Amino acid sequence: MKKIILSIAFMMATVVAVNAQTSYWKFAYGMSFASGETADFSGSDSFRGFTIEGRGFLSDNVSIGGMWSWEVFNEIKRGLPPQPIYDDAGNHIGDQSGTPYTYLNTMPILFNGHYYLGDYGGVRTYFGLGIGTLYVEQRKDEGFFTDQTNSWRFAAQPEVGVYIPFGLSSAGFDIRLGYRYATNTSSDKTFPISMLNLTVGFGFMN
Repeated sequence: MKKIILSIAFMMATVVAVNAQTSYWKFAYGMSFASGETADFSGSDSFRGFTIEGRGFLSDNVSIGGMWSWEVFNEIKRGLPPQPIYDDAGNHIGDQSGTPYTYLNTMPILFNGHYYLGDYGGVRTYFGLGIGTLYVEQRKDEGFFTDQTNSWRFAAQPEVGVYIPFGLSSAGFDIRLGYRYATNTSSDKTFPISMLNLTVGFGFMN
């Protein structure tokens, strides 16, 4: 049910963007730089990401819309000492040796608003805030053992960017830097998600 509600809400935001007097669509390559417990789990950098975003202008300087993206983090943790194993009651029942492979897939669905400087047809700096949900697939492989959790989290992302049109065309170059934070879950195996996210791509303003 939650996935259905989120999908409907995202489609509604897209319809608003399409039916607005001016719309803006962006397709971008993403680079992410994890911090805190996110970096501890699966490395600090990801160069595998993609973003799709649609916005509709309510006025010359204000837009609303939505974005979806996908990022992949992974790390091979070599040279670790044997790791303790505990049962459900917290009792130490042994140790495990091996080379852990950690993976973190994140897919946010955010509804956002932006404020723009500059005039239509020229270079436009913008500031925005996205609020929504983040799907997280967290996995650790070690030997024959796999420990995986999948969860939906509340997420927020303030951001700043700039759109640079190609001459008099409706297309242009877009670069954006945002900070994404997603809350933890009740599971003791999960952790808050935090990262800087840099996207570089093409925008189309109609």
